[in-house]
Amino acid sequence: MRLPALACGLLLALCGAARGGDAAPADAGDPAKTVRPIPASALTPKPSAPASLGLIKKYHDSVRRWETVVSPRVRPVPERSGQLYLGLPQHTEDDVRPTAYAAMALGFLAVYEPPGVNVDPKDREAWRETAIGLLRYLTSSHVSAGGTCVNGKPWGNQWQSAMWARAAGMGGWFLWDDLDADLQTAVAQLVEFEADRFLRAAPRSQLRNNTGAEENAWNALVTSLACNMMPAHPRAKAWEEAAIRYLYNSFSVAADARDETPGDWGRAVKDWVNTVNAHDDFTLENHGLVHMGYLKNTASEVQECLLPWLLAGRKAPAACMHHMPEVLELLIDCMAWDGGPLYFAGTDWKIYHEQSCEIVLYAMQRLLAGDRRAAFLENTAIEWIARQQKAEGGFYNVRRDLEYGGLCATRLIACCLAHGVVDAAPTVPITADEFDRLASGTRHFVAGKAVVHRTPTKLASFAWAQKRMALAMPREGNWVIWPHFSSYLGVVDGQDSSERNVWLTRIDVDARPNAFRVSGTLARCQGRLAQDFFFASPPGDFTVYVERLRIDEGFRLASRETGVVGLEYALGSNHRTLHGPWGARKTTSYGGKAAVHVLEGNWLNIDDQVGYVVLRSDNRLNVIRYHDESRGVGRVPQLQEWISLVGEADPVALPASSWACVVTFLNKTAKDTAKLAETARLEVDGDKATCRMGEDEISVSFGGQTGHPGESDGSP
Repeated sequence: MRLPALACGLLLALCGAARGGDAAPADAGDPAKTVRPIPASALTPKPSAPASLGLIKKYHDSVRRWETVVSPRVRPVPERSGQLYLGLPQHTEDDVRPTAYAAMALGFLAVYEPPGVNVDPKDREAWRETAIGLLRYLTSSHVSAGGTCVNGKPWGNQWQSAMWARAAGMGGWFLWDDLDADLQTAVAQLVEFEADRFLRAAPRSQLRNNTGAEENAWNALVTSLACNMMPAHPRAKAWEEAAIRYLYNSFSVAADARDETPGDWGRAVKDWVNTVNAHDDFTLENHGLVHMGYLKNTASEVQECLLPWLLAGRKAPAACMHHMPEVLELLIDCMAWDGGPLYFAGTDWKIYHEQSCEIVLYAMQRLLAGDRRAAFLENTAIEWIARQQKAEGGFYNVRRDLEYGGLCATRLIACCLAHGVVDAAPTVPITADEFDRLASGTRHFVAGKAVVHRTPTKLASFAWAQKRMALAMPREGNWVIWPHFSSYLGVVDGQDSSERNVWLTRIDVDARPNAFRVSGTLARCQGRLAQDFFFASPPGDFTVYVERLRIDEGFRLASRETGVVGLEYALGSNHRTLHGPWGARKTTSYGGKAAVHVLEGNWLNIDDQVGYVVLRSDNRLNVIRYHDESRGVGRVPQLQEWISLVGEADPVALPASSWACVVTFLNKTAKDTAKLAETARLEVDGDKATCRMGEDEISVSFGGQTGHPGESDGSP
């Protein structure tokens, strides 16, 4: 799974070293005088390739749908004539971002003229007036103007304000010829102020728990804008250097310090990089997780930085592509069937379908690197984005908030503009079958402490970093299963399997080209219970999970819910059917009454898509518990229902050593699962267990494992 040589050559040709910023310095007293408006050709594209025309229309249509969410929610600022805002009247992240994103989106719609799309002039004028009102508020309340937000405090010179300033600046750049002189100056001063911050500050460097990668990437957004929007500014070249430096230090790995490959401005890569923000396998950590979400977001921000260079008609710096081929490889190795990668280590944002967030990576790699896989992903993602917006009333996913939706809209704007500016037909995508073949295989993330196995019909993974969890998904299964933090390993005495609650005392990983096995031991319940576990993903459409619980004498277990899977719902659907020995049970997603439903039996099938067979060593009655929720909780209203497949009616009565096995049969109907349950067997002989499924057989031995905490640091 390596980037084709042809694509690498095209990437280097289009994104080679760039110096730029050679315009003669001008009077910096009014930075507006140094602004070069966006060329009319970028805002009135005339691509000849039908594929380009189709994609531009789809992106434009998506932003139009977002506008129907935004425009009705814009409000006048009290006692400030001509000023408008969106969201909350505060001065921090959740408050300023929606207004800045809305200014960029409405400014774009007001001036962009996609070929073959008729827009009512009255709509354009309404968008223009609204965007200008938003810009008046954003500029007047920024620290560069000396004013305040509605709450009496200014915004700017903050942790994330470079990102907000970039969106506001883009909105002003789109509308430049429609702004009066005072507003032009205010927009330019806002961008100038935020860009100047990074002439002094060094890029962040942090590897563990809270990467500096994402912050460096979003800070590069404003300097990338400034040096292209104001090329005649005395500090334009300094801003460009800062942008390049921050871009190189986004996906920075330890090996960069020794990389003598020529980079931008004739300097070797090692002379640009002085941070380490990503592991050697290009995984990132944030919020105390090995976090796919922040990896995707960093990559998307880096690719967004290409846009100002493209709009200005300049060659983009090579820094914009620093490690992007490797990141794309990682994502493809974890890719589901809807253009979104698998969250193999879970996510604390409670959202899993984020094609609108990462599609900019696919679009830029397609246009500038000629990657046919990226072309397939872009085509797939834009179709799913349209489906999600339809299901969510114009919002981009179930989160339904103005901040995140605005972020998504600005990334789609970048894709739309890029397809109109790049003077070449977009790369022809590979077929779905070809993508499945190329994406298949096993990826062992040594530093990220995870292993992922993809085939054309399944995705399976096991992670053992901060969160310990396994996943097994059928084809298109990320709309059936969501990544519960305790998937398979479960919840014992009310505690999940994360490092906060349990010790990982042993881990052993055997990753092969078309299969993997992971086994280990968790010390739970303050060391009074040892959980030996084993998870295998063979080449076929099934996985095997085996656990052995060993309980200290005198310890009384209160509850045991293992074999956990998260229950997800199909887009636009509020129901699933759970099949089992009890018959068929219809579930309800949002609405209804929250409850825990106790289901007795040794098998379960979800909607004729994935089946589970539970095998026990002690012939005990098995209890399946379905945690039926009625709504999401917390900041993000994503419903998070889940099922525990292994449970006890009376867990206190467990023997000192108790074995259980969950065989997950992917892409199977309820009828298939019932038949498989009749033939599957678990045989235990001392420390060894064998699971037999017809002609298939998988064995595990836990011999000699004491399970006491402190024996191992958990490294494979």
